[in-house]
This record gives sequence, C-alpha cells and structure tokens, in this order.
Amino acid sequence: MQLDHILARLDFSALSETERKRYINRINRIGAVIELQFPHVARPEQIKLKHCLYFRNVWLPAHSSSESTKKENLRVLRLLVRALGRPEAWLGALDKKAPTSQGGRPGKIGVKQSKKYYR
Repeated sequence: MQLDHILARLDFSALSETERKRYINRINRIGAVIELQFPHVARPEQIKLKHCLYFRNVWLPAHSSSESTKKENLRVLRLLVRALGRPEAWLGALDKKAPTSQGGRPGKIGVKQSKKYYR
C-alpha cells in the first residue's frame, strides 16, 4: 500500500531523524498488516474503521508483548486516522480520544490540512 501522500501530510519537523523513521516504519507496518488481512484494500482511502479495529484488537495483542510498544502503535494508529481525515468518532471507537478536561503537552507531530479532506 502506497502511503506517501499520507506521510506527506504529517509534520515531523519537531522530531529527530530516528524518531521520524520509527513513526514512518510503524505507519507502513499498519498499512501492510491491513493490506495483508484485507487484500481488497489497496489504497489508504479505502481504510475503514473495521480495519483499524482489526489491527488494534487482533493483530496488535498477538504480535506485541510490551505495553510500551502497544501504546506506541496505538499512538501511530491515531495519527494515521487523523492524517486520513477520518471523523473524530473513529478515535472514540478506537478508545484513543483524549478527554477534553485534561491538559498536557500538545503532540509533536501535526497533520497538515488539505483541501481534499477539508471541503
């Protein structure tokens, strides 16, 4: 699955080179896992919520033993959903929506807006 235009929408300027490569590798891995399980999904625009839920509920527990690795993969999954321009309801379904009452630091990675996704 070609994820180049999705990666182009992400702003990695605040990350070091190794962190940037780590995020890119994880995004590509998520795309490869979804494409392997669902062969009809050939483009990122075809990714649906059920594909993300498969990654979170089935593949991730079977292939990751460390809690920190699972959290990192879920963080990258949330980033991928935002870069795809999917609704905020997806983040709630993935249990990754941040409560509005809590503060904290903003994320280092931003998503650039595009006319394609925000009309």
